[in-house]
Amino acid sequence: MPAATFSEIGRPSRLLPALGFVLTGLAGRALIDKLLALRGGAELVAHWAQVNSLAEMVAGVTLAGIGIGLTGRVAGVAPCHQRRLLGDALRLGLLLAGTCLAVLALLALSGLLPTLLPPQLAPLVWPAFAAGWIGVAPGLFVAWLLGRARPGRAILVVATQLSVPLLALWLAPPAVELSALLGGQVLFGTAATLLLLLDARSAKAPLPAGHGLRPFVAAGIAIGILSPAAMAIARLEIAASASWETAGAVQALWRTSEWITAVAAGLLNAYFLPRLAAAKQAPAFAAELRAAARQVLRPALLALCALWLLLPQALALLYREGFPVGRLDALPFFAGDALRMLSWIFLFGLFARGAGWAVTAGELLSLPLFAALLMLLPGALSLPAIGVAWLLAYVVYAGFNFWALRRSQAGLT
Repeated sequence: MPAATFSEIGRPSRLLPALGFVLTGLAGRALIDKLLALRGGAELVAHWAQVNSLAEMVAGVTLAGIGIGLTGRVAGVAPCHQRRLLGDALRLGLLLAGTCLAVLALLALSGLLPTLLPPQLAPLVWPAFAAGWIGVAPGLFVAWLLGRARPGRAILVVATQLSVPLLALWLAPPAVELSALLGGQVLFGTAATLLLLLDARSAKAPLPAGHGLRPFVAAGIAIGILSPAAMAIARLEIAASASWETAGAVQALWRTSEWITAVAAGLLNAYFLPRLAAAKQAPAFAAELRAAARQVLRPALLALCALWLLLPQALALLYREGFPVGRLDALPFFAGDALRMLSWIFLFGLFARGAGWAVTAGELLSLPLFAALLMLLPGALSLPAIGVAWLLAYVVYAGFNFWALRRSQAGLT
């Protein structure tokens, strides 16, 4: 049976379900943040972001590389090979994430791992690592569904994946909210992993040459470890230089604009990545990049401007009244977000071209560069200074991705 055609992969009717998939994930995370803010304010929101960064560090080595690669690869093979791809992704992904967990555990036990959590949260290091490893399988299953152009089914998986920890948080007594969230993640992840591994044993068809997932391993290691580690270090630097309240305010800004930036990233991943991967000639590839800019980036920029104007109301809705962030404080953050979304168009083009080297190298110039700039800034950190560092990092990152994509396109005809 032949692979799906270019037109079948990206039918416009699948754009709305892809948007629904992105919004489902955002709504679940927003509800968690809302409950945390009502219970403990900005500080508890920042603490959860810090704990969750440890889980993302383990899961991200797989999901940020093999997971995105899986979406693109599935779109380019016949249905008889798609289950084999999922099975290969599960085995390789769990092994890679498990290796990452073991390395982090050795570093932590030897005292070489930097202290990424405040002292009162130190007991949550190991549950967070476990939640990250067990979350790999459902994350890969979602990526597989997106590659098969099944965003509606992906919505059901993500909704269930978020509802379990959300229910655990809702029922949790005071002072154990973060433990309850991690417990909910582990419970769902364990059930999903067992079911998917049992199903993957039945996939026998060998893959066509050149459709393996190993080229995406290095990119996943770079993105999966460096991004959450850099964010954790950045929050620690902000808390040490200013306060955890300031770190929570910055986190709230990121979460608020994420309603736009994550939608853009999700549509690029769920809708445009398979189309870019299927575009073999240079004119078709360039046309898809322009379509992504027109259909994703342009409306996202307009939405970002509207959000900036309505920022006090948005923060009150998502968190609580009187959140300590003004429009002028948020301006450089939102400008950085605009460049970040532009850079993602080039990034998904690089994933579609299989340019793992460029994805890996560019990762050093995004969130790790932002964390480094914070450490280099003199004096106490303020919200505007943090925002300028955010903006500068994405000026560099967008420029690098543009250059790398131009270079990778040299082989297209």
